Amino acid sequence: MAYSVNISVEAPIENQIQEITYDGQEIYQTPLSMSESLAKLAQKIDFSKTATDHLRKEPDSSERGEEDGSTKDSTSFQSSLWPWDSVRNKLRAAMTEVCVLADVLSVAKQKRYMILDPVPQPDPIPQAKDMAQIYARKKALASAAAVLINGGDRLR
Repeated sequence: MAYSVNISVEAPIENQIQEITYDGQEIYQTPLSMSESLAKLAQKIDFSKTATDHLRKEPDSSERGEEDGSTKDSTSFQSSLWPWDSVRNKLRAAMTEVCVLADVLSVAKQKRYMILDPVPQPDPIPQAKDMAQIYARKKALASAAAVLINGGDRLR
């Protein structure tokens, strides 16, 4: 029968000792803030190693033989279980997006990298002159149609 034991995990109340002077005075190190601890943990991430590297290495291990492949598959499977793997991938994707954004902003800011073609403006609503021309053409077409109809009636 298993007995359950309550275990409490707490941060130490005292700060770590940074230095003890010659007269016996202890100088304590202040604990890291949340952002500093996150930055410290992010520095431990190896950004040069990506998930695509594992995919590239797998075909090589299958060519060597079944025995070597089985041991390497287990190690690659365990390495993907690294707890900070998803954080590394998300930070890498965010870094890529920020670099693209910086490039777009530099191109937009410095006009020497980009030349804008003038965009033709749509014609405004027809003015009175345009409407007068339309009415004149309509009247001319109506009179030409009347002449043709009269000529057709005479031929019958």
